[in-house]
Amino acid sequence: LCAVRYTGVAGAAFRQEQHRRTVPPGQEETVTMTVTYAEYQPHVGDQDALKLTVAGAVQETGQVLAKELRVRLHTPELTLTLLGPAVVGQEVAIQVVFQNPLPEPLSGASLRMEGAGISCPKPVSL
Repeated sequence: LCAVRYTGVAGAAFRQEQHRRTVPPGQEETVTMTVTYAEYQPHVGDQDALKLTVAGAVQETGQVLAKELRVRLHTPELTLTLLGPAVVGQEVAIQVVFQNPLPEPLSGASLRMEGAGISCPKPVSL
């Protein structure tokens, strides 16, 4: 498992596991890997993804199989809700909701709204 920059350049692997299984005829095996935020956070930036590379070898035949999975880390959404009717020339209240999906507090964030009729948008520190 490694981080992949938005440019496509892969970083060094930060997690490796090896599993050996005997798979009976007609059956399948499942291996699960859980990766916590604390484990991948030091390796990823704002626009990065995680790349999981899996390789397997069949001992009896020497056949080698490989597969890659790239997982893009999604940025949380902002939810905007009008709290009244939007009428030309009148103020309207808008509710902005952001939910922190991380297991740690976020700090140093700011919110800036822009739009038609808004002059000199001022950032709001959060």
